[in-house]
Amino acid sequence: MNYKLLGEKIREQRKNKNYTLEQLAEKLGVSTTFIGQIERAKGKPSLETVVKIANVLGVSVDYLIFADLRNEASDVYFIEQVKSLTQDFESKQKQLVLKSIETLKEFK
Repeated sequence: MNYKLLGEKIREQRKNKNYTLEQLAEKLGVSTTFIGQIERAKGKPSLETVVKIANVLGVSVDYLIFADLRNEASDVYFIEQVKSLTQDFESKQKQLVLKSIETLKEFK
């Protein structure tokens, strides 16, 4: 497992959620030092901890673990990013996103 990329993905998703290290650590029941170590690839979390982190951040475990297998053009990366960016949207906003995608699809 590429712990550097794992840490980068966790940091990226934490910031997308506007969580501080302290807030994420509190939600996970771990120390801020430990989260900081994970994000800097100085600490190696257990699979159980990765699952907890994924659940708190609202992303899939494979998105975090297999981050090194993805690139910005991959479908999984795209879907996870859209999910992350829109999960706090209200229904009307989600409908607008869908309509926008449908409109873009017409211009193949």
